Amino acid sequence: MDDELEKYFKDFMKAMPTEDLYLEAVRDIVKDLIKEYIKKKMNEDETIKKELATVLEEFMESRVKQYDAMISMTKIIAKIGLVSAPEGVKSEMYEDFMKVFKNEIEAVIRKTL
Repeated sequence: MDDELEKYFKDFMKAMPTEDLYLEAVRDIVKDLIKEYIKKKMNEDETIKKELATVLEEFMESRVKQYDAMISMTKIIAKIGLVSAPEGVKSEMYEDFMKVFKNEIEAVIRKTL
């Protein structure tokens, strides 16, 4: 009987959440409280909301410009590669560039949408 009780107690203790789980839960609760506090303060001041909206818009525009610059750079690198490649390799190289950059451009577009 003692062995069964000991086994039951050990199994029960294994099923109990660890202190890491509690710490993570408390961290999440504190994060939520901080978010609520920040939202409350932002809603109290209309100028902060407008400034945040402006900053977010500028941030999105800069990200789009960054992706546009990356695409432009990629095009130039491809042109340099094609111009400097030997004639026998150009067509194969062109096809490889198209495959690689098509996938990269699709990935960039997916990230922005």
